[in-house]
Amino acid sequence: MITFDHVSKIYRGQEKKVIDDISFTVEQGEIAVLIGPSGCGKTTCLKMINRLIPISSGSITVGGQDVSQADPIELRRKMGYVIQQTGLFPHMTVRQNIEIIPRLEKQDPSRIEKKTESLMQMVGLDPAEYMDRYPTQLSGGQLQRVGVARAFATDPEVILMDEPFSALDPITRRQLQDELLFLQAQLKKTIVLVTHDMDEAIKLADHIGIINHGRLVQYDTPERIMKEPADAYVAQFVGPNRIWSNPEYIRARDIMIADPVVAPLGLSAIKTMEIMRTYKVDSALVLDPDDHLMGVARALDIQNAPDKSVSNETLLRQPKATAAPEDNIIELLTRIRKAGTGALPIVDGDGRLQGLVTNSSLVTAMSQQYIPIAGEEAQQA
Repeated sequence: MITFDHVSKIYRGQEKKVIDDISFTVEQGEIAVLIGPSGCGKTTCLKMINRLIPISSGSITVGGQDVSQADPIELRRKMGYVIQQTGLFPHMTVRQNIEIIPRLEKQDPSRIEKKTESLMQMVGLDPAEYMDRYPTQLSGGQLQRVGVARAFATDPEVILMDEPFSALDPITRRQLQDELLFLQAQLKKTIVLVTHDMDEAIKLADHIGIINHGRLVQYDTPERIMKEPADAYVAQFVGPNRIWSNPEYIRARDIMIADPVVAPLGLSAIKTMEIMRTYKVDSALVLDPDDHLMGVARALDIQNAPDKSVSNETLLRQPKATAAPEDNIIELLTRIRKAGTGALPIVDGDGRLQGLVTNSSLVTAMSQQYIPIAGEEAQQA
């Protein structure tokens, strides 16, 4: 939907590029967040999309159209724009502020009125109470809600947001972030948002672009940025323990034992027991020739069996619960607790074993936020 293709920006009389050869694509219906330190160029990127700042080289396309070839006034009217200071006209009521562009476009008055009331409700403001107030009669959070409503008033495909919540108190900020996600789930707009807050970026973004000194250092999903930072700068910017504030991004595949103790289906019970003794465990996962999990063989059951030469198939127990590689750590903990088990086999959609999560592997993974484990120590753990 929005594509930056080798975009650069340099101001006349300056040698250093403010934006240096940036390329990325925001897919339709996504929220892309640009983040970086003050002066890195993130707001410049945002303003080049609606031509508030001209491009020096490269191109930006929106819906396949090169913005440099579009009429700037028409282009801006087709985009919602939300800034930190809301940009509301103080001499206009809330209603007049929200309806200004639809009325300039001579849309049907009854349709405009219904749309305004709907938007007010969607951003959590009672139309009857707030519609005819002036901006000076509103709190900071209420002003920002009106700013968001105005950005959506023309039903634009693209919304640009420049640090829209940064001046608000933490509680109001979280509320507005939640409301934006609610609106996005309903309306599926293409949103580019600038922030300096990594927590906000992770919460809101489908993709995050980290900018430093005018260059795009990494453009990726929040999960991959936290788990696979492109370089030391990204790792430092994100912070070493950031992912533990967002446990929904910690997956079973990240923390599972990739090579648990297994035994082939049809092996004798006594030989299955020998495998367990070799690895000093009290159970083994039994697999068919295609690695499908068939059940769990327990040492205690084999010890109690009158004939230990029988196939392990006759002594199998079904696991109390399993999980998928993409299940997050919260889901794993919930499943282990509900099942009352100490081990959770990880299987794919076809029932093939991928790994094993145990209480001890969970403790090891969670302890890494306090004690870095690397190299051989990590393997021993």
